[in-house]
Amino acid sequence: MTGPPRFADLPGRPLGGLRGPWAGFERLRVLDFTKLLPGPYATQILADLGCRVTKIELPHFADEAREMPPKIDGVGSTFLMVNQGKEFLPLDFRKPEGLAAAHALAAEADILIEGFRPGLMDRCGLGPGELMKLNGRLIYCSLTGYPGDGPWRRKAGHDLNFLAVSGFLGLSGEPAVPPTQVADLTGSLAAVAAVLAALVERGVTGRGKRVSVSMAETAHSLLPVPLGEALAEGRDPEGPRWWNGSHPFYRLYAASDGRWLAVAALEKPFALSLLDALGLESLRGLADDPLAHASELTAVLARVLAGASAAEWEDRLKDKDVCVTAVLGLGEARAFMDRLREPVPDAAAKRRRAPQG
Repeated sequence: MTGPPRFADLPGRPLGGLRGPWAGFERLRVLDFTKLLPGPYATQILADLGCRVTKIELPHFADEAREMPPKIDGVGSTFLMVNQGKEFLPLDFRKPEGLAAAHALAAEADILIEGFRPGLMDRCGLGPGELMKLNGRLIYCSLTGYPGDGPWRRKAGHDLNFLAVSGFLGLSGEPAVPPTQVADLTGSLAAVAAVLAALVERGVTGRGKRVSVSMAETAHSLLPVPLGEALAEGRDPEGPRWWNGSHPFYRLYAASDGRWLAVAALEKPFALSLLDALGLESLRGLADDPLAHASELTAVLARVLAGASAAEWEDRLKDKDVCVTAVLGLGEARAFMDRLREPVPDAAAKRRRAPQG
């Protein structure tokens, strides 16, 4: 079993621009018992930070993402994206010799992350009770779909199911499939946060930690605004809200070329600046309560923004403080992210270095 080709710079990484390695992480050994997307994304972040990650796969039941098309150099592209910089170890831990080898690895590891349904690792002899007896400093993290000790702990599910039961999808009038795996990936981030928190605690207590993160709960935690409104009002949010596409200054508008503009001039100063930039100064009074005048403002903004292409609007508004951006395709976004990373010359430093006349 071979690993994926190693690319120096893959699109979308590292997380948030936090380039590693970071001092100290190279001492941390991570065992990765995960497949597909959520778990491998979590261990990929740890690898990016500098951890030594060993991905363990059953020889005849390897990570299915290896074979998922489309492929790059014979390797599934998704597998490639979330398994960089890891070591790959085929190990049949269902057999006594393989289990003994897994125990030996766990005895020396700092972190173990697994993404199976609750109970499977225990049945294999690799549960937290067993391994944390071997290694009292081990941080054992389980990434599950639903809470690992609840009635749905064994229920099958994927990202769309977790978003459905969390309330995430139901906030829209007509639910739509998101263009990425929101619950899977935010669950991965929560798992990394839990692991890092456990590392800090271990530094104080000297002991490892059992942590468990469910993707359904993580998706539910992504809703602080609507959940807060529901708590305040005693019922689910209904009607126009600034966050559900009803706000005229916080929504998508079509440009003349069929492309889309994201308008997020939510605060009043941004809204006034946008109206001024569009020659709509006469509507400034409506910005005091945009939702009360949503129909009128939305119709006018839609008409005006449809009068030029997205590129033209970007050029016209580039120096205006209006929170308007074009909706980019994936290739455009990659190029744009590259430009965002280019350092801006320090104008103040240049002025200091300039000869004084």
